[in-house]
Amino acid sequence: MNIDISVVPVEKIYPLRHQVLRTGQPLETCYYPEDSRDGVFHLAAIKDDEVVGIASFYPESHDAFGDVNCWRLRGMATSEKVRGQGVGRQLLQHGLTHCHQQGASLLWCNARVSASEFYRKLNFAIQGEAFNIEDIGPHYLMYYQY
Repeated sequence: MNIDISVVPVEKIYPLRHQVLRTGQPLETCYYPEDSRDGVFHLAAIKDDEVVGIASFYPESHDAFGDVNCWRLRGMATSEKVRGQGVGRQLLQHGLTHCHQQGASLLWCNARVSASEFYRKLNFAIQGEAFNIEDIGPHYLMYYQY
């Protein structure tokens, strides 16, 4: 499959973020306060001029990981039509590489329980117990240590 993964403006990722991660909720729920902070980058996987995968990466610490250089993955999604074809894996690996080049020693995310196996296959580990995010559902704190 011919996929192009590149850094894109945040506006380019909102439609898929809304479609996959905030179905039935107002579009404004897709606008994260961190989206325009310094250092943030947004990746899109593009196939035949269509955005089929997205992920956002933020320099952001987490109390569970102490004083290491942490980055956060947020808003990762793939279009249903490409799920299971390796697009998410390619997207995340690209993001992991870019974060590491920015000095990250750990990447963390709040992963939906339903997606936790995907992250485990890419060497992410679970930290703590599952927790609920209102209007979204059960999540794990997961992390990748470089």
